[in-house]
Amino acid sequence: MATMYRVEYISTFHADVLTVAEFLEEYPKKAARIFATIDNALRNLAKWPEMYPVYHDIPAFRFIVAEDYLVFYKVKNQEKLVEVHRLLHGRMDVPTHMQD
Repeated sequence: MATMYRVEYISTFHADVLTVAEFLEEYPKKAARIFATIDNALRNLAKWPEMYPVYHDIPAFRFIVAEDYLVFYKVKNQEKLVEVHRLLHGRMDVPTHMQD
């Protein structure tokens, strides 16, 4: 049986979700698609934390693509933990925002 990881959401991720939801208020179908994609992907992390690729500019992070948005997370194997850090638009200056 595969080891299950604990998934924790960092406060910056929660803030990003609210910002994106507010931004997409006028596009409910697009918002529903994006958040459904994110939800489905995040559900897989407990079983398969390394299923998504490493982010080339910041190798400590892996990322999930949901249309125009990227979810960034870290896998901490020793602690059997996945930390979900950010939800950013793909056109943002990701390295700068990941330092926040």
